[in-house]
This record gives sequence, C-alpha cells and structure tokens, in this order.
Amino acid sequence: MTFLNRRVSTVSLLFLLLLAAPALWAGVGIVIYETKGVDVRRTSSGHIALIATNLCAEGIDQARVCRADEEPGIVISRYANLAAGYDRTVFVSPIRGHFMATAEADQIPVLSSGGTLNAMQIQYWRQHLRPSLPPLSQERYNELKAELDRFDAGRTFRKLISMELLIGILGPQKKTYPTEPIALIDPENGELIPNGRWREAIGTAHMRTSIIVTAPNSAEQEQRLIPYIEAVKKMPFQALTDNCSDFVEAGLVRVFSDAGLSFRPRITNVANAWITSPIEVATGFLNYAKRNDVPITVTSVPMLAGTRRPTAAITSIARGALVPTPSQGKMAFGMKIYFNTLNPLLGLTSFSADKLSRFADLKRLVHERGGGDLSRIASSVVGKNKPTDEDLKAWRREQVRVFGTTSCWQAKRDEFDRLTAQAKEVGALNAAERALLLKMGRPFLLPRLYEQTAAAQEHEGMLLVGMERTALSSVLVKNFLPPGVAREPQKHGDSGALVPGRPELLAMADSDQSGKRLLAFKLIASVINYDLSSEPIHRRNAAAFDQDWRLFLDVAQKNGLHLPGENPGGGGEALESCSCRQFDDGKANSDALAQADNFWRWLGRESRDTLYGPSR
Repeated sequence: MTFLNRRVSTVSLLFLLLLAAPALWAGVGIVIYETKGVDVRRTSSGHIALIATNLCAEGIDQARVCRADEEPGIVISRYANLAAGYDRTVFVSPIRGHFMATAEADQIPVLSSGGTLNAMQIQYWRQHLRPSLPPLSQERYNELKAELDRFDAGRTFRKLISMELLIGILGPQKKTYPTEPIALIDPENGELIPNGRWREAIGTAHMRTSIIVTAPNSAEQEQRLIPYIEAVKKMPFQALTDNCSDFVEAGLVRVFSDAGLSFRPRITNVANAWITSPIEVATGFLNYAKRNDVPITVTSVPMLAGTRRPTAAITSIARGALVPTPSQGKMAFGMKIYFNTLNPLLGLTSFSADKLSRFADLKRLVHERGGGDLSRIASSVVGKNKPTDEDLKAWRREQVRVFGTTSCWQAKRDEFDRLTAQAKEVGALNAAERALLLKMGRPFLLPRLYEQTAAAQEHEGMLLVGMERTALSSVLVKNFLPPGVAREPQKHGDSGALVPGRPELLAMADSDQSGKRLLAFKLIASVINYDLSSEPIHRRNAAAFDQDWRLFLDVAQKNGLHLPGENPGGGGEALESCSCRQFDDGKANSDALAQADNFWRWLGRESRDTLYGPSR
C-alpha cells in the first residue's frame, strides 16, 4: 500500500469513527441541529431528534435490536410532513445515512452543494427508501396537487409558525423541479419521488452543524424506544402540543425516567409557555445529567465544506432584514416570527426572556465537552468540589488539542497562502479563484463560484462541471458570472452531478492527465479554505483538519507545488502537534474557540453577520 493510499484509509477511518462507531456516544441521547436561514434570528436551535447507538432501523419508521452483522446506531426524527401522500410522521434512519446521505464512508464528497445533496438524496432513495416511499403515479400527483391548492387552515397555521409563509412572500426559492414541493423527478427514469421532510433527515451534515449529546443506559432502557416509536408514528403531528421537541422529550422520559429524568412543566418557563422548543428539551436533559452526575458525551458534527443553502434571503440587513437582532429568544413565538426582524424592542424583550430562562449554552457545551476524551475529562473535573490545578490544566490542554490555538491556525493559513500563491504563478488558479480563496470569513464563496458557473452551463449544482469552466478569465468575483456566459448545454455522465470523495480525489491526483490533477487540487484547496476561513465553532477539530491538510499537501505535490523551504512531501508541523507544543511551552494558555469569545472578536463577528448574514 502506498503512502497516499494509506492516507486515504486513514481519512476514511476518521469518518467511520465519527459517524459509525457507537462507542463514541454509547447510549441514548439527542441530536440538536443549528438553525437554517432566517430561523437563526429567533432561536438557538432549529430541530431536535433522538439518537440510539445500539438499535437498528427496520424500514423507515421502525426500530429493532440489531443483528450480529449489522452496524448499529439510528437517528429518530419527527416531522409534520414526512413525504407527499404519506400519513406517518416518524422517520428512522441509520446514523451515517442521516448525516452524510450515503451508507458508504468512502462515498462522502469532499465538497457539498445544493446539487450534490439533491443527487445523493435521490440515489439514497433508490437504494434504501423506495420500498417504503414508492414513486407517485401521475394520477396520485394530480390529486395531491389539487389538495395542496385548496385552502387549509391547519396547514396555513403550520406555515405561519414555521416561517414557510414569510419565506414564500419575502424570499421565494428557485425550484429545481416543476413538480416541487410534491415530488422530485428521478433523472434516470422520470419517476416522481415523493418529496417531503425525509430530505431533512438524509444528509443533515450537508445542510447544518449538529451536536450529539448521549448518556449511558442499559440495553433494556434503550429498547423501550421500540414500542414508543410504534405508538407515536400513528399519531398526528401537532405544531403546538406534539412537535419534534415533545416527541424527543417523551422519548427521553421513556428511557431515563427510572434514572431520575424529568422535565419541568412548560407553563413554568416564560419563554416556552405554550410551545416546546429544542433548546428547552436540551436544557432539561443536560440539567438531568448534571443533577445525577451522569457522564454525558458531546460530539460536534460540523457542516460539510461547500455552499450554505439558507431557506430565505432575509438573514441580515444586506439580505432583506430590517433589524439586526442577534437574539435567540422564544417568547411570543408566533408574533416574533414576523416582528423580530421589524421591531428592535420586541427583539430585546425576546432576548431578555431567553436569558432569564437560563437555557443551555450549546457553544459552551461543545467547548467544554466536544469529543470523547474532552467529555471524559470534563466529567471528572466538574464532578469534583475542588478540582486541582493539574485537573484544570489537563482539561485546558485537551481543549487546545481538540480545537487548536489561534496562532497555529494562523500558521496553517500562512502556509496555505504560500501554496496558493504558487498555484497562481503556474496558472493553476485564475484571478477569481485566487481572490475568493483569500476572502476571509466567507468560505462558501469559492464553491459557490463553481456551482454558479455550472448553472450557467445549465448543469444545476454540478460542482465539477463548474470547476472545469472556471478557466474563463472573464468571470467576475462580485457577481460570479457576467451576462451572456451561459452556453449550449453539454453532455456529461452521471458522475458529473456529484463531487468525488477522498479516495477518488487521490486517484485524480495520480492521473497522468494534468486537468484531473488540477481539479483534485482545486477540490481539496476549497476544503482547506473552508476550515481556515470559518469561525472556530464551525470548523472541524484539529485532528480532522490535519488529515485533510496532509491530503492537501499530497495533492499539491502531484501538481508540482510545495511549501518554500520544505522538501517535497513536507508540510511543517501538524496543527494538533503545534497547538499542544505551544501549550506545553507556555506560549498559549487557551484554544482558538475560547479566544473567539473575546468581546471585540464577538462584536466584530456579530456585526459582520448582521450586515451580510451568517458566514456559513
């Protein structure tokens, strides 16, 4: 096995460990998802689901005990509309399929876009969901369309509180298919694939960052979820009284009630007096763990590098919002949906109610416990009345190892800039690509350039097609594409709709065709830039970054690029090693995530987000 192949195996193993090994989470818990689009202005979490690490999926709405040859672990979600024409609300999916939209670790793409995710979801439906969500006939599609066109008070109210109504008025979205929102069109045979919320649960990491929190339990406790799912899946989804948060709360009580878990009545919580929210459930679960000294494990699953796909263009002043409130309040839920972006006083009231409710700080939770070893050390330190200096030092060192130091991240940025400068000199990157690689704080811009270039060629979302077209020197950075760039559509195979994973990327780098080697370099450079330009809370951890940094150097070497002063194949010190060395030498006492909470950095970040929207 060559060095490069060993590197691919290591990278693939990283994803196996992240998304397949239940030992990392060992038990039952919750998945808390960040908000998307305009939701970020009103709540600190957008959705919540159950996770069970030792059960397996049966179909799409059942759980069971795993067989000996199966990979365990499921995520259990609940939605109002699982699929068009489908009358059940619970969706059970394997862990990797839930986060990555594929059952195979080596098929995880290095970059993601709207087109990438769409193609992967259709492929996942063909392979795993078709028996449970069969294609619609034209007659059934027409019936559903007629029903959707009729006025329905309940549906209108759900759209009101979920912001779909506001999004439709202020930020109408481009439809990929004329059959949306009822069906997708299978590009292979034209079948009508039932559309719906199942797409929120297949490929979650393509769309948003998630946090997994689990607590240990017995097999008997975990298996209580099996009859619970059977009972709930037949019940209607009620936005106010039986939504995703209520579902998760009741499921946690079913598992952990005999261990002391209970939730306070919602009427006692001023900010959630009439609707349960994800952050309230997460807070109750974490309070239970603290009260009973339960050793929870916290794992952050950051969004894949690529293009952010907000649900509405009203996330900031520059993108349509009238008031730059960063609050995450939940008081007067329905009213706030409309008025929080219009009335700063209501936004301030909501923010105050949020703080008075003492909800869990999810960012702080990730910082304190974001990883297996970090969770273990944090549990040990928190459990002591008076932790020793050695305890606290070990905890801080582990945080430094996991999140890296600001100076070590900057050193990697400097090395990256030197390599991309070489790429510019030899013509590997054009002026537009080079400018976007250096656009700090906007890491999605370079992939979006490729995606929009592909769209101009009438290949919606095909990043590879777009990357092949960016040799056009006339591409403008500001608008990505000048008028008249679109040409006659060209024929491309199915592989053009997706982005290769890391094994395929290295195969491209080993190719004797310079175009393929260059394409591999652009792909991995975009991935590295995504981490280096992202805020610390949104980056992958240092160990994951180091894997792709090594891969980046390997691919760069195949294109004749290497760091000045380094032997070919060199790359300086790993981020993880650099950070630990700095801590041990007394040069750094805190990690990059902690330093990002500095008041002035926080103020700058909030100001940027207010004006231009979230950075990813």
